[in-house]
Amino acid sequence: MLEDLSTLVAPNLRLMWPEVIVLGLALLLMALDAFVPDRNHFGLLTGVSLVGYALAMAALWTQDGLNEATFSGMFQADGLTVFLSLVILIAAILTVFTAASYIDRLEGRMPIGEFYVLLAFSILGALMVAGAGDLVMIFVGIELSSLSTYVLTAFAKRRMTSVEGAMKYFLLGIFASAILLYGMAWIYGAAGSTRLDQIAATLQGAVAGEQYVAPSLLLAVLLLIVGLGFKMAAVPFHFWTPDAYDGAPTPVTAFMSVVPKVAAFAATIRILVQGLGPMTQEWFGLMAVLALITMIFGNVVAVAQRNVKRMLAYSSIAHTGYIMVGLAVYQAQGGFSTPGAALSDDGIASVLFYLLAYAFMNIGAFAVVAWLQHRGRGLTLDDFSGLGATEPLAAAAMTVFMLSLMGIPPTIGFYAKYRLILASIQTGTTLGLWLAIAIVVLSAVSAFYYLRVVAVMYFNEPAKTLRQASTGLLNVGIGVMAVVSIIGGILFAGQFYDLAVRWYHALTVVAQATGLFHG
Repeated sequence: MLEDLSTLVAPNLRLMWPEVIVLGLALLLMALDAFVPDRNHFGLLTGVSLVGYALAMAALWTQDGLNEATFSGMFQADGLTVFLSLVILIAAILTVFTAASYIDRLEGRMPIGEFYVLLAFSILGALMVAGAGDLVMIFVGIELSSLSTYVLTAFAKRRMTSVEGAMKYFLLGIFASAILLYGMAWIYGAAGSTRLDQIAATLQGAVAGEQYVAPSLLLAVLLLIVGLGFKMAAVPFHFWTPDAYDGAPTPVTAFMSVVPKVAAFAATIRILVQGLGPMTQEWFGLMAVLALITMIFGNVVAVAQRNVKRMLAYSSIAHTGYIMVGLAVYQAQGGFSTPGAALSDDGIASVLFYLLAYAFMNIGAFAVVAWLQHRGRGLTLDDFSGLGATEPLAAAAMTVFMLSLMGIPPTIGFYAKYRLILASIQTGTTLGLWLAIAIVVLSAVSAFYYLRVVAVMYFNEPAKTLRQASTGLLNVGIGVMAVVSIIGGILFAGQFYDLAVRWYHALTVVAQATGLFHG
């Protein structure tokens, strides 16, 4: 026993500074919430949250350029970890901007300290998934993030729609988690390890030897896609999405439309691309089918919605389909099964870039909805009537977000869709071409419900007079997101995309070291 203990290696926490900072932030917020007088809660806890997430984002620079692992390979610091963590922390900061005044003043003055603590733990879980190198770490991170999000969904507990949406989310979520865990158990039984690199090496041996793929592995892949499909709100695993999005407090809806989705795609990339890369032929077709039906369903049903939050919920489903296209065309390009393919592939890089763009434009759209709620209006299209005449800046910001979500140049949303379409066409396959056509056609369909909001704001008569409200932090957040949605597309789209590409170099080194490339 002593000899075994002597071989243990102390974990390298230097590789986990962002996660350690967010954990410390959660504990600090708990202490401040317990001991700071209520009259000082709002400003102090909001400021501490923003500083904490900013420090965690700054700590990402300590991981830049690394390709190392700790905790016996359960956590890895590489380019993918850095990029996904950056998106998650940006979403956290934008959520605080959106939520601060809403939680403190609307829906019966909800406890802001508890809100920030739950938000921090959800962010921590997502960060763990982003850097996971092991199936167990992925599952623990997803569940930590999900449990906190379930509670946040029901945070407006005086409103039955909030409780109902949270209950549906929770019940379907635990079933999806069980299915996901069952799939992981099958993978462990077949590969003999939960480490993603070891799973890939084991499977590559079977592929290189042209051995028959065991039915148990096919079942495991199916179970994993079902579990992950729920987490990312892909059709037909989306049933919780409209009610949960509609019932949750609007800032929570903004948060859960981005961060759980980023965590789900992080888990999908880690498991399917990094761990099950040698089985590309067994799952890329299914991913393409799910992407297509998700895009179609989300856009078609969104057309019928007059409740803006539900419209954005179905829009979020459609965007899940767009992002899944990047996974499907990655597999069509060969993945790790072809020497050098990873360096020339644009599929996953387009996924990462889209997630970054989506964080700004989607949280921004929900932030304008929250801004309108502060001023006494509701969630229907009629509540946006005449906003261009009475509040031109708010209407302009909402217009920017609608155009970006639709994919109109020069917004950042246009460049995100352009990268997906380009990656699809560059595969040179019929599948890639049809997926690219689907993105274009369904983006045109989405123009109906996005531009309908713009038309109502500028061409309808003003609705009831807006009441006065102090939303300084929310105003700043909306302004920042609107500017990035425009300027980010014009000036920084190339730099953002180059940053997304950098993660491939790290995974290519790992793939070559473990023998994943074969000729």
